[in-house]
Amino acid sequence: MDSAIAALEVARRKVGVADHLVTQTFPLVKDPKLLASALQNVSEAVDAGIEALLRHEHEAKRLDTVGDDSAARLANFERHVVPAARIPKEFVTFVSELRETVKEHKESSVEFVRKERLVICDGDYGKVRTLTQGHLRRQVVRAKAFVALLEEKVRGNGDA
Repeated sequence: MDSAIAALEVARRKVGVADHLVTQTFPLVKDPKLLASALQNVSEAVDAGIEALLRHEHEAKRLDTVGDDSAARLANFERHVVPAARIPKEFVTFVSELRETVKEHKESSVEFVRKERLVICDGDYGKVRTLTQGHLRRQVVRAKAFVALLEEKVRGNGDA
């Protein structure tokens, strides 16, 4: 993305898609695999929001580099921007938990549906995670609040 505002637009759009999947589409279709799609959209929204704030900081010459990939952007965000912008720790925890869930989903060797839940397992069933509509609703609410905070920092008074 070429600007902080464009990244914010992507973040807002992705949160909207995730919200629609969880609150509108899932109750009608009842396919738990939609929850994985909603999780991915929440993750992409958070990544785009972080990128927006990093780009804003870079444009304001308070940050040397934004980062080439998601991991580098997250490291820059946690190391440089969180303390300076006074981002609450609850959001940093939320981002870490979200990234861990997405990583487990991508690396899972077994995934199945059970009673309107998506169950994600590793190869030996040692680590099992269950995605439910309620869990994803909470994630969407947190993502909306996170994106709103980042938007306030980017569009606000110019200071992060």
